[in-house]
Amino acid sequence: MSSNINIVLVKTSHPGNIGSTARAMKTMGLRNLTLVSPKNFPSDVANAKAVGCIDVLQEAKVVTLLKDAVCTSKFAIGFSARSRKSNIPSISISELINLLNEYNQDKVSIIFGNEQSGLSNEELHLCNYLVSIPTDSAYTSLNLASSVQIFAYEYFKSCNKVITASKKSDLSNHSSKLILIDKFLDIMYRLNIITPKNKKSLTQNIHIIFNKTNFTENEVNLYLGILSKIGKAIQK
Repeated sequence: MSSNINIVLVKTSHPGNIGSTARAMKTMGLRNLTLVSPKNFPSDVANAKAVGCIDVLQEAKVVTLLKDAVCTSKFAIGFSARSRKSNIPSISISELINLLNEYNQDKVSIIFGNEQSGLSNEELHLCNYLVSIPTDSAYTSLNLASSVQIFAYEYFKSCNKVITASKKSDLSNHSSKLILIDKFLDIMYRLNIITPKNKKSLTQNIHIIFNKTNFTENEVNLYLGILSKIGKAIQK
């Protein structure tokens, strides 16, 4: 049982996909499910599709915002059905599995977007990495639960191999990193570096740059202290 893996479904439209996801998870030893603003949940349809895995649905957390779903995670990995014009680092599913095995004592959120629209740009800003599952060019659309099943199987398969020594990291969680990003953006606003004209692009780039960096908690606290001093100096 992989208790450190948190499967996150964002704004899922059809409750049947939530139930099918629960089944896909439990067959591969995953139990932690978080739902971000699902359209219809709890649901009898979801329960019917879960087929003996209703306990996963009963224990699922429901939150309003994605940042609340990933706040205690050390990594947030977004799955995307298509390649994105984004500076967010992309990794293959095999590279993701290697990362998870390396940090198998740290909480990691695996994020799947809405069935039709996927993850929004704002939601992508919370991701450290993006993963796309290769498909045939003739038809590239994977069902949501199928995507979860593919990830869960690849991870389960890797866990049954000989496990090498893993790291217990002191990486900062997403909540701490978001506080640091907000503080940094506030300084940029106050110095008029961020303007109405460049706000969208600069904010996006700052999120991407910070999410690329694996800060430790001590490093986050150090930078917060420095930014706090800068903020006080600006006020004088």
